[in-house]
Amino acid sequence: MIRFEKGEETAILHNPLKNFEIDSQPIEYRVDPLTGLTSFVRTGRAFWAGIYKTDQTLLEKLVEETRGRCFFCPEKVATSTPRFPADFFPEGRLTKGEAVLFPNLFAHKRYSGIIAISHKHYLRLDEFKPDLLLNAFKLSDLYLRRAHQVGRVEYAEIGGNCLYPGGASIVHPHLQVIASHGAHSLIKIYTEKGKAYYKRHSKNFWDELVKREKELGERYLGKLGSTEWFTPFAPIREDEVNGVVQGKSNFLEFDDHDWESLADGVSRVLKAYHDKGFSCFNFAIYSGPLGRKLRYLRAGVKIVSRSSVQAYPVSDTWYSNCILLDGFVVEPPEEVAKGMRPYFT
Repeated sequence: MIRFEKGEETAILHNPLKNFEIDSQPIEYRVDPLTGLTSFVRTGRAFWAGIYKTDQTLLEKLVEETRGRCFFCPEKVATSTPRFPADFFPEGRLTKGEAVLFPNLFAHKRYSGIIAISHKHYLRLDEFKPDLLLNAFKLSDLYLRRAHQVGRVEYAEIGGNCLYPGGASIVHPHLQVIASHGAHSLIKIYTEKGKAYYKRHSKNFWDELVKREKELGERYLGKLGSTEWFTPFAPIREDEVNGVVQGKSNFLEFDDHDWESLADGVSRVLKAYHDKGFSCFNFAIYSGPLGRKLRYLRAGVKIVSRSSVQAYPVSDTWYSNCILLDGFVVEPPEEVAKGMRPYFT
């Protein structure tokens, strides 16, 4: 029932990097089995992979230059970050372990929270330990439950941007937790397509996808607690890893075990990114409508690497993916899975 469709084509050119000899560059175009969106795998850009590696000297300089003026560090967070209204959280801010939750000074949607994950101003990607992430996720859970209780909002998201190339405006490790009456585009697509698949086959698409990925063994990474992990057939960005929460369609169904499983998986993926020489990433944990258990949907997480801190950065965002909505990657997801799989054993 689940189809993995792809096509192949070849670009031919006289390559100056190979003394102008004829160069054949294979390109695959793949179709996402649920959404129908297209992703291109182009090995000809493998040359650029080295440019995405981190300039450690520059990164260390950036960390030191921003440390003294950081609002999210422990010595400033209490005096420099906003507070929640007393009728929302009487404490003004919430803490759990090293994590601190407060309102976003520049709200993205009706309920926009920020969580400073760690007391440390900067974390290497192998320092995003499960316990740090778990504290942040549990604060997210508290915030979203309160937002749903007070505002009856239906849609929520939890996301992370790391460093400036990853879209962050501050170096200090943090995540966003957001709730609104308006759904983001991905969950609208997933809800519509998941419902249509369930009507046709009387089965949940994500359950069937995980089953199929296990059978094939090409992209499947492993099971962690209540979550299943794999690299997607048609990735949207480099090194993409997906996780699915078994049997849960929205955040209000999550229990501690689900958050622990997600924290474990995200930590493992970021460790793998660190070992590949990267310093930047994005992740998003998505959920169906809060308080509505949908048989045809599963909540989950998507994680991608981003171009790293460099003196002369090459942006990994261009018109094709930010306007035309095509996925573009250098490394096939099957190869990403080979390198990622040891981190899930």
